[in-house]
Amino acid sequence: MEDIKREYEGEPSRLTQIHESKPPKRPEKIGIDSASRTMSEDPPKKSYSQAISTNNANNELRATSEAPGSPTTNRPEKPDKARAAENQTLWRQMEDLQKQLRDARSRAEGTERELLKQLREANNRADQAERAAEGLIRQLKARPSEMPASSDDSPESIKNLMAENKDLKAELDDARSHIFSLQPYRKDLTPEEVGQEFDDLVNNVTDWVTKLIEPILDDDDKIDEALAVAKKKAHEAMSLKHKLHSDADLAFGCMFPDTDIDILITIVMRFLQDRIFQKVLFETIPHAVEVLSYIESSMQTNVEPKRDLFALRTWRAETMNALICSPDYQRQKGIRIKELTVEAAAPFRIFKKDKEMSKLYYSCQEAIIKPAVALHEKLLTSTHHFYLDLNPYVVWNARQELEMSPDFFDNLSNLKCENILHNRKSFNVSKLDPVPTREQLRRELLNVVAVVPALYMRQIGKGDVIREPTVVRMQQVLVAWGPQEKRERFLAKGGRTMLYRLCYPPRERQERAQEGSVWSHLKGIPWA
Repeated sequence: MEDIKREYEGEPSRLTQIHESKPPKRPEKIGIDSASRTMSEDPPKKSYSQAISTNNANNELRATSEAPGSPTTNRPEKPDKARAAENQTLWRQMEDLQKQLRDARSRAEGTERELLKQLREANNRADQAERAAEGLIRQLKARPSEMPASSDDSPESIKNLMAENKDLKAELDDARSHIFSLQPYRKDLTPEEVGQEFDDLVNNVTDWVTKLIEPILDDDDKIDEALAVAKKKAHEAMSLKHKLHSDADLAFGCMFPDTDIDILITIVMRFLQDRIFQKVLFETIPHAVEVLSYIESSMQTNVEPKRDLFALRTWRAETMNALICSPDYQRQKGIRIKELTVEAAAPFRIFKKDKEMSKLYYSCQEAIIKPAVALHEKLLTSTHHFYLDLNPYVVWNARQELEMSPDFFDNLSNLKCENILHNRKSFNVSKLDPVPTREQLRRELLNVVAVVPALYMRQIGKGDVIREPTVVRMQQVLVAWGPQEKRERFLAKGGRTMLYRLCYPPRERQERAQEGSVWSHLKGIPWA
């Protein structure tokens, strides 16, 4: 009320004097007719006829000054076509001015109507404020003796209201708990959402490895320097060599030119799959996870009536969410992230100096480890089961020879292949014309290395309904598709990779060169 009076009458009197004074005088309203007349007045403008006459006069004066006998110019008289074009231009300019004038008048009329509307609303608000002020004054005059009694009872009323508020909050909490018991917490993640976040993670890994290794590969001197530094770090070099030999497709892939970045991306992605995505809460609170698994197994086997799989997955999602929000997990999570960062960056320490280690660890943690952990936590709180799976289709046999699986040809439709013999162009058997036979594929298609694992989703339905896994993101694979002559030319044209030179000493490289090409490692090897 004080704000209303300040707006229309200036500073109001004190509240204790309101019931003694007369109702406030209503401010004079602004006349709508006068406002409309004021707003409808247009600024003085020249008429069209005056503008045209002035323009014609200027044209005549210009024509006179440009006449052949004029002392100021010797220009020839313009031809009729030029004069007609000039007149047409002037007419177009005049039409544009007329259009602008009409638009300006239209905008002015719209502004006038808007101001009139605002004026009416202001007058209505003034009427309402005046009526409210009069009603308040009448109430104060009618009940002058009730104020002290109300002020004496106010502490007791406040106490009663606080107690009532507390009881209502307790009832609300009980209602919420009952609702949650009927419909527990769960997060229905869509394949599109999970697939996009997985793509972002793969892009982060690719960018991080590329920015780290590409400057070295572009300069032969830097490659020699990196190899010299690696000799001084024998432990790191031996660890990297062990990683390459542990997976047969990595050892096979490093024999192809220009695969250094792909091999290192593969090492990082397999580390994330093994150490984060395949470990529940990546081994931060193993005892709590063991208890959870024990209770889940008991609910599925010992409880009567038996809990179906959908109820178990829903309960597990709610329990996982509770564990993720717990202070113990958050505390152990920070420690575990640092440990995983050091392990993930270990293969890259041979490419960095000791003074650059802190920068290497920080970039690895922010770009790779933290996004992977966040995605893993989200997948654990989903009712549906998302998981990563990778099949290299290349293994070491008992004689320590490379052996390829025929399942590779059966699953080509679920693989995203890039042909290294054709500038990493996408390779799709179904789009080849003619479609190659299986025998031709066995002769001319080689699986080089599996770079990125596949992402699958197993949807859990009501009851015990478990649907077949669906492919959210295909496994990404480098392949070599082409006749053997083309593959031989590709090998002869490209040089050995840096990883090959790093992991195989000169003597071993000479022995492999004497054995023949890289394809000789696959000759005579039986298919699994």
